[in-house]
Amino acid sequence: MAKNSFHKILSRFVDVRPEEISTSGLMFSYFFLITSSAYIIKLVKISDFLEKLSSRRLPYAYLLTAILIGFFVTLNSRLLRVVKRHVYISLSLVFFITCLLIFWLLFTQGRNWLPLLYWNWISMVFWFWADIFLVTSVTQFWILINDIYNPRQAKRLVGFLVSGGLLGGVAGALIASLSKIVGTENLLLICPFMLCICLVIVSRVHRVIQKEKKEEVKPAEVRKRPKIGYGKSFGLLRKNRHLLLLTGIMAAAIIVTTLIDFQFNYFVEDAYPSKDARTAFLGIFFTVFLIFSNLLHVFSTNSILKNFGIRVALLVAPFFLLLLSGVIFIFPFALVYWALIIKGTDKSLAHSLNQSVRELLYIPIPPEIKYKAKVFIDMFVNKFAKGIGALLILLFFSVLSFEIKYISFVAIAFILIWIILNLLITKEYVNIVKKNIEIKWQDADKFVAEKIDIDMTKLVFDTIESKKRSSVLYAMNLFDLVKKEKLSSKLKKIISYKSDEVRASSMDSLLEVDGEVLIPETEDALDEESLDAQVKEIMSLNVYQELMKDHLDKIVGEEGKEEEVSRMEAAKVMGMMEPTPSVVHNLGKLLRDKSPEVVSYALESAGKLKKRELVPYIIQNLINPSLQSSANKALAEYGVKVIGTLKDYLGDPSENVRLRKAIPSILAQTGAQRAADVLSLELRKESRDVESEIVSAMYKMRSEKPEIHFREQIVVPQIIREIKESYLILKEIHDLETDKKKEFLAKDLENNLARSLKYIFELLSLIFPREDIIKAYQNITTGTKKAIDYSIELLDNIVKKEIIEVLLPLIEDIPFEDKVKKGRKMLKILERFELSEE
Repeated sequence: MAKNSFHKILSRFVDVRPEEISTSGLMFSYFFLITSSAYIIKLVKISDFLEKLSSRRLPYAYLLTAILIGFFVTLNSRLLRVVKRHVYISLSLVFFITCLLIFWLLFTQGRNWLPLLYWNWISMVFWFWADIFLVTSVTQFWILINDIYNPRQAKRLVGFLVSGGLLGGVAGALIASLSKIVGTENLLLICPFMLCICLVIVSRVHRVIQKEKKEEVKPAEVRKRPKIGYGKSFGLLRKNRHLLLLTGIMAAAIIVTTLIDFQFNYFVEDAYPSKDARTAFLGIFFTVFLIFSNLLHVFSTNSILKNFGIRVALLVAPFFLLLLSGVIFIFPFALVYWALIIKGTDKSLAHSLNQSVRELLYIPIPPEIKYKAKVFIDMFVNKFAKGIGALLILLFFSVLSFEIKYISFVAIAFILIWIILNLLITKEYVNIVKKNIEIKWQDADKFVAEKIDIDMTKLVFDTIESKKRSSVLYAMNLFDLVKKEKLSSKLKKIISYKSDEVRASSMDSLLEVDGEVLIPETEDALDEESLDAQVKEIMSLNVYQELMKDHLDKIVGEEGKEEEVSRMEAAKVMGMMEPTPSVVHNLGKLLRDKSPEVVSYALESAGKLKKRELVPYIIQNLINPSLQSSANKALAEYGVKVIGTLKDYLGDPSENVRLRKAIPSILAQTGAQRAADVLSLELRKESRDVESEIVSAMYKMRSEKPEIHFREQIVVPQIIREIKESYLILKEIHDLETDKKKEFLAKDLENNLARSLKYIFELLSLIFPREDIIKAYQNITTGTKKAIDYSIELLDNIVKKEIIEVLLPLIEDIPFEDKVKKGRKMLKILERFELSEE
């Protein structure tokens, strides 16, 4: 009950699911306590170092950390490999608690035990240890986050979790501001109490994770923990472009931060010579900027990620730092205030938007790679970049004696590198998300087309069937098979026969000259070349042409079942003749014949002759279900020539609906951009009778010819309209579910909803990357929870925000009641959208 009440309260501010309450609450508390301790330690570290060793020795502190961090990373990697993760984190916390107590003793009593020289250099050791604590504690937190959540969950909850860290930072900075009262060194005693609570939280989180694994993962699926080594981690970065770019971004950002830190500390040391006063000032300063960071995070992080995506979110920090780094040269006075502003901006964004986005970039990476890389980047690369920053400071400030403000020139150079790397990694992020989902099934039409030659199969059956009717039809069908050059030895045996087995009584006389039959006798083993030559020879004989012209009018004029074979032969042979006016006229008559078989042969010949006069007759045969396929094929043979005529028929509401429904498929077969434009314009008319066929045809065109372009201004309104229709169906289903008498009607509506969703994704594939849209649709409809989340994340990065915003509740894996509730909100948004369009 308490858990449900907490969820109701929290869900008003955070998009958190009931099953996520425990882990999100624990991780929020963990990050709060870790960052509170981190800020106390950090401010003590800075103030003590400036007191005993001065800001001029800061580059050496950066360098020392960079050099020694390699040894620590190696040790850390081995621990991760051999020790269970929750045990490793717990042991780390115990180690840090012990060290804090030791350092407190050294700072307060060390002067009595150590010579002054050694006592001063304890600050350098504490600096290194503090850096290890800061990096390790935060890295361990994000390792836990990666263990618990998938990318979609993380994207929803990262704002809430990071706000825990920001509030912890505010608390730590406020505590540090009390240094004048309790003393700088005594602040360290507060941290062990916080870290002890963290130990309890780690244990609790581990139990929750284990419980979820038992419910979701079979024992056979549990994989061995991957080995994590320094060399292997470095090798992974070199082989993985995404990780390489992430490393570059991290390094560039840390170098910029190091340069800004040095400038800031230089001015603070000069302004506050007293250690306790300096610690108090730092506490107040960090409190103010962390409060600002928290407000910035609450009101902007999720909003930026949701409305603009990762690309824009990555560019915010370097853009503002670039702007402020240039300001120092335009307004060279009041450098202390400038240092406060740029430091505050850097840290505010680093602790809110930057941190959230950077951690999101890790999540799609496979676990076996992720942990090796994350430890290496967050620990080694972080400090190595600080070492580079330190060398740059030594070079320009100590060796070349640049003024402190000119350090900003170096910062600007690395900010520009940072921006370029941010732009590159957004593409890689989408590619990584794609790899986490796969095609579930192949397109049926494409699969059949690749595996089965339907036209060839039909021709073989026609050829076999024609043996029973007429040797003339048989010979001409053989001729068509020969031209296809697909007569295998087995196929030859199936369709071949001795010529004296069948003697047709209809048109055979037409192929006799001076008592000789012009149809060649066929043997069991057909020779394509000889058959081809003989048939062509027959068709080219003047006597044959003359006889055909004389008898066509007579044959076409005959009616009745007995003369049907003659008309079939005439219809077939016309496709092999010159398209003279007489031939075209007679073929037009046969296209209106009462016999479907005669018309079928006539349609085949019309497709070969491609005469415009025959198009209206062909189109009328689209109404007949038994002839629609043949008519479709005949019109497709015309290609682009027939697009204008088809457009007129498609756009005429008075025409037969069956006829109009058949036309989009024919237009798609032309594969022409002009045909795509015709379909788009017809879709814009919102003709519901043929809308489904138009979308299917457009989808087919895009699948066969990716270069075909459909205009967004036509397709997007259709997508929005269909999404609205889906929400209306969803609402109807919800209203009917309470009435058991209308259960069957609800099932019918569910089928309609599934069709509507398919329709939406077909439309999306017209204007966005087709393969990615198909992957997303298939995984959303049939995939696991993880696959659904990755699919939504992919859509979020490739589909326009105004579409994904209204589509998201429809495809999210959320309870039905929540889906309906969000659907009602979306309907209001869609109504406003339609009004704005008008």
